[in-house]
Parts: sequence; structure tokens; C-alpha cells
Amino acid sequence: MNEHALKLLQYNTWANIRVYGHLRQLPKEAYRQQIKSVFPTIAHVLQHLYIIDKGWHSVLTKQYAADDYATISATVNRLINETNDLPLHQLELKHLQLAKELEQFISTNESSRKNTYAGVEMSLMDVIVHVVNHGSYHRGNITAMLHQLGHSSIPTDYGYYLYTLEHPSN
Repeated sequence: MNEHALKLLQYNTWANIRVYGHLRQLPKEAYRQQIKSVFPTIAHVLQHLYIIDKGWHSVLTKQYAADDYATISATVNRLINETNDLPLHQLELKHLQLAKELEQFISTNESSRKNTYAGVEMSLMDVIVHVVNHGSYHRGNITAMLHQLGHSSIPTDYGYYLYTLEHPSN
């Protein structure tokens, strides 16, 4: 059953949308402002999230193999070049389109299906948990970076997501 996998992906998309929306409310320069952190700018964090999500989508849909490191490296470099100078709203649109494609894939494939990714046997559900956990981790980086830049952040944790499903007006 893919219900839980879809719910996790929908949470991940919801959290990303909240971050993008919050960033649109801040001064435009905050997106690319240099900071001493894990990433040099918030733009780099969002670019990284998009590229890694795109990579997992490509592996899951068998556009290339998880151990085809030459293709992966070339694809990462191409995606870096394609997204380096994108304004916030354009990267958001790419990320939203990718989220739809991931949800479509999950809804048509069994989440218990296993495959080997770079020598590790993982179910589709394992990959989704990884993608969502990776997104949560880096949204936490963005929260810390925003505070370092003197801006507030917004809650994007899973518990808050579940609360908003029950209480949509909040």
C-alpha cells in the first residue's frame, strides 16, 4: 500500500512550499545572501534539495542506474548549471513539478518493491523516507541560516503538518 509513502511525499512538498512562500515574503537579497554555514546561501540549499530529489526520481524511474556514477556526475553538473542563476520562483516551479512527478510515480508503484541502489537493497518506501528525511534536514539548515541572517522562520515539521490537515485554518 502506498498511502503512507504518498502522505510522506505530500508532507515534503507542503514543507517545501511553506519555505518557498516564506522566502518570498523576505527581502529579495536574503535568498542569495552569503553566510558562513553548511551552504554559502539559502539558494544553494534549495538547489541541492532539488538536484538530489531529481536524482532519486531519475534512479527510481530508471533514467539511469544508481551505480552509474559517470552519468550521475554529468547530470548533477548539468542541473547545477541549469539552476545556478534561477530566481526563487523559477526554482520553486521546477521543484513543484518534480514533486508531482514523484507522487505520480509512487501512486503507480508498490512501496514495498525492492531494488539495489549503489549496493544497498532498499524498498521504494525506504527511498521515500530518505528523500523526506533529507528534505527535513536541509529545511532545518535553512531555518538556522534565516536566524543567522536576522529573519524568522516557519514551522515545517511533520507534527505541524498533521495538525494543519486537521485544522486547515491554521
